[in-house]
Amino acid sequence: MSAPARRERAKLLVAVSVGAALEWFDFTLFAIFALQIAAAFFPASDPLMSLVASYLTLGVGFIARPLGALLMGRYADRHGRKAALTLSIMLMGAGTLIIAVCPTYSVIGWLAPLSVIVARVLQGIAAGGEIGGALAYLVETAPAHRRGVFASSQQVAQAASFLLCGLSASLLSRVLSPAQLDDWGWRLPYLFGLLVVVAGLKIRRGLEESEPLRRYLEVQATAGGRIRLRQHLPALIAGVLMVALWTVATQLINFMPTYASMVLGLPRDEAYLGLVLVGLITLLCPLAAGLSDRVGRHAVMLAGALGIALCACPAFIWLNRGPSVHALVSVQCGLAVLMVLYTGPAAAALAELFPVHVRALGVSLAYALAVTLFGSSTPTLITLVYRQTGNTLAAALWLCATACLSAVPLAWRCLCHARAGATMRGITEDAV
Repeated sequence: MSAPARRERAKLLVAVSVGAALEWFDFTLFAIFALQIAAAFFPASDPLMSLVASYLTLGVGFIARPLGALLMGRYADRHGRKAALTLSIMLMGAGTLIIAVCPTYSVIGWLAPLSVIVARVLQGIAAGGEIGGALAYLVETAPAHRRGVFASSQQVAQAASFLLCGLSASLLSRVLSPAQLDDWGWRLPYLFGLLVVVAGLKIRRGLEESEPLRRYLEVQATAGGRIRLRQHLPALIAGVLMVALWTVATQLINFMPTYASMVLGLPRDEAYLGLVLVGLITLLCPLAAGLSDRVGRHAVMLAGALGIALCACPAFIWLNRGPSVHALVSVQCGLAVLMVLYTGPAAAALAELFPVHVRALGVSLAYALAVTLFGSSTPTLITLVYRQTGNTLAAALWLCATACLSAVPLAWRCLCHARAGATMRGITEDAV
């Protein structure tokens, strides 16, 4: 490949991935600074219930995702990936700005939590459509034998967000006093996120539309007809189940600083360090995706899902019996390694479930529904179960159950491909 072609391909990957990085940057910040946000916008006599209110607001963003998936996904399939990607990053930036500058409850009263809820709705709508347009664009512009690696750039972007969030939280917790961090220091990473919005918007405006969608829209302009997802309902269900483990594992990693403080009695800044290591490990996703380009996506993902199902409970039992920084970071990193096996190929596997004319809508809906049903409930569910029962294995049991659920469609597809003698290398180039 020539140097100009490599530069153009790198520009494409950066342009598409910056939205995923910003999406997870904002969601991760909200999770790891949940205690500070709860105190600022949702004060209560019981700090734990204040934290629950903060997590419920985090869940509002997840609930808005299906709406964003419907609106933005359909928009991307009808008007192009570029237009949808540009709009989504603008909406995401608006939500980030509100959280960064919104006064606290003590200053403006009920307008403070209302403003944060509005911000989460905007971010949820943007995130709901972002993944569909991004993965559709990556799969449609990638070489046939490299779709897994191209689509995994979304995971690399997520890893970068983990890395940045962990570094910023760890740095701020060391530079600022606890009072300064709780008062205003937690807002600084959000201000940095606004710079990412500006840069991402500029890069995305220079994208070219994907050739498969351009060809389809040209035909559709003369043939007419409506986009229908109904006949792809089995693919939609399979997509929701595939994403379930992806989103629960991600939210659990985000929840670990709070878990360390609330359950283990460890300093939160030590768990922030674990997030940095998780980000570094997740940068290996292209290796797992490249393996899936050779041996099949579903087989590699199934290995990761079964590994998480088998290791989650023993790992948390070990952590709870001897809480320490070493044990905490070891569990975070071990979970991240298994996540790489699962999530590295997951982006391409999800996009390959749908044909070009409903790909953005199908991917967006599958991802948004899974995140809403499974991911959004993870922090709140674990917190409430721990509050009511004192069960320190609530997080591990939830993760194990989700891993088993996600393994079902993967095992079925592996079995079907084995019976048919297929190579499981994804769909053909013509189908894309």
